Amino acid sequence: MTQYRTVLPVVMTLCAFMLARPVFAANAGASTARDGHATQYFQHHKFKAVFEVPTNPKAWPSVALVLTHNITSLIGHGVYTDVVLVAPGPAIHFFMKKFDAANYKQIEALSNLGVRMLACHAALVAFHVKRKELFPNVGVAYPSGVIYILKKQAQGYTYYTWP
Repeated sequence: MTQYRTVLPVVMTLCAFMLARPVFAANAGASTARDGHATQYFQHHKFKAVFEVPTNPKAWPSVALVLTHNITSLIGHGVYTDVVLVAPGPAIHFFMKKFDAANYKQIEALSNLGVRMLACHAALVAFHVKRKELFPNVGVAYPSGVIYILKKQAQGYTYYTWP
């Protein structure tokens, strides 16, 4: 059963991206939905997305891997990306030096791709976490992660959360 919990987030993510292909293909002017040239659409439109960090510690490696792969692919096709990764509530631990030093390379790789990472201010206060305890490339979402996500949605960002 444990193996399914580890694999399930990856499978769900891949399914979500596969289901989105026909929509992007239609918008991109591809001859058929089967062509799936989503990158053509985004060459003329900014890819704006806000992702919520999962609170499940076993899901984080697959999230980082999928995001790194997809953003690298978009950048490779000349797509301008504006991606924000927000950690609300207990998910802030993924951005803390003392809890998640093992995943710092993944966090640094995402940061190098231009992904902005933000920890929820309300969660920092609730868990008595100081900003200096976060990785250096992690900012803070004010007044909270949820409010920040809602603001980004109002600005046209697509919101995605992990199962």
